[in-house]
Amino acid sequence: MTSFLKLIRFPNLLIIAATQYAMRWGIIYPIVKSVDNSLSQVLPERFSPGSITLQLSEFNFFLVVLSTILIAAAGYIINDYFDVKLDMVNKPEEVVVGSKIKRRSAILMHSILNFIAVAIATWLGFMAGIWKVGIIYFVCAGGLWYYSTTFKRQLLIGNILISIFTALVPIVVAVFEVPLILKKYSELITEFNINFNVIFNYILGFSFFAFTTTLIREIIKDIEDVEGDEQYGCKTLPISIGIPKTKFIIILLILFTMGAIGYVQYTQMAFEASLSINYLLFAVQLPLLILTFLLIRAKEPKQFKLPSLVTKLIMLFGILYTVIIYLSFT
Repeated sequence: MTSFLKLIRFPNLLIIAATQYAMRWGIIYPIVKSVDNSLSQVLPERFSPGSITLQLSEFNFFLVVLSTILIAAAGYIINDYFDVKLDMVNKPEEVVVGSKIKRRSAILMHSILNFIAVAIATWLGFMAGIWKVGIIYFVCAGGLWYYSTTFKRQLLIGNILISIFTALVPIVVAVFEVPLILKKYSELITEFNINFNVIFNYILGFSFFAFTTTLIREIIKDIEDVEGDEQYGCKTLPISIGIPKTKFIIILLILFTMGAIGYVQYTQMAFEASLSINYLLFAVQLPLLILTFLLIRAKEPKQFKLPSLVTKLIMLFGILYTVIIYLSFT
């Protein structure tokens, strides 16, 4: 069991689940709740508290999260399946496929998890009247296969693909939740000019952050694995242009991310959102500066392990920003 949990990167799956629940309860719920509170206070004769609520049941939302983490787990399995030789060089102590779990068993688990995930997503899509969402999961499953077999070894394509898939994790929540809300309360939205599209604005912000930080971390991991990747003919960024130039590109990505966050902080100054501004400053911007400093100092591949961990911590702080959004609407 321990080997299986290691194979599917169980802690990473918990982060994915936490991200999707954070999108629901930290963004969508408080926005919907604020609209409900406003209407019940202004027109108590028509609306009582709780008149406007989330439309996806707790169980169905759990299935959304389950289907997402199953796709991710299958992706981790197939990645390790095709990376056994590389991992024997880069991180031999972490190899599971072929040593603790048979290769045949791994490929079977990958197929089963993908099938269940796509089946759940397709069923939920039909129930919600958005059947096309099943295609997203099918494309992700196929994309993770091609990432493991081909794209991972090519210049930047694999990094960008994984970053896109990570950015989809928050978006999937809005894809399932928001259309049901718009359909249920369409008359009220027209009558009172309610703008639920603000939900997408917040979630797209998180998706952007997930994309850039994942891209940063993926490139850092390529530097960590440069020895094994080079031995097996991979064309990753550090192999193609060298570690110093790769570090420069990562730092540019960090500065771009910091600039985008700084713009958000600037727009919040007009609303005197000091809690949000300070959180982004000390929990996100400052760690990004520290990450930049660590990257400048790192020279050898083994020295990039700490920057990789710091990037993961920054991503976690980004998820926790949903608490600040929740507090701002309640």
